[in-house]
Amino acid sequence: MFAIKRALKLNNREATWMAKHAGFRRVVFNMGLSLRTQMYGEGEFSDSKVINEVKKVLTNYVKKQPECDWMNQLSSRVYQNALIDLKKAFARYREGKVGHPKFASRRDGQSFTVDSSNGKVLLAAGNTIKIPTLSTFRLEEPLECGF
Repeated sequence: MFAIKRALKLNNREATWMAKHAGFRRVVFNMGLSLRTQMYGEGEFSDSKVINEVKKVLTNYVKKQPECDWMNQLSSRVYQNALIDLKKAFARYREGKVGHPKFASRRDGQSFTVDSSNGKVLLAAGNTIKIPTLSTFRLEEPLECGF
């Protein structure tokens, strides 16, 4: 796997769009953690099955509520990756590597993950980058060559 790190040159609208996705990831992670602990406690259940049940509750009930209508305007890949992160957090907890997963805070680093879900993303040389399921954004520094 190959990764490059580049700063994005965002205007106000794009920065707001990114902040909404970061907040969406935090809300989904926290709702998933809350539902998981309320429904199953510390029981020894399969993490995959539990997260799938949490995903069903979030998709079929929570996202259909009028106060959560804003969730349907954002990328579903952020939603799916937040629940995958929650599953990985519980797997690390079960292995004894870390403590019990904690709720994500606004003060912690705001981030989210987006992937194409259908293979590789190739970058062309130039000043822009296409982030799957979001949009095309300008880069602070141009890419020297394509990847």
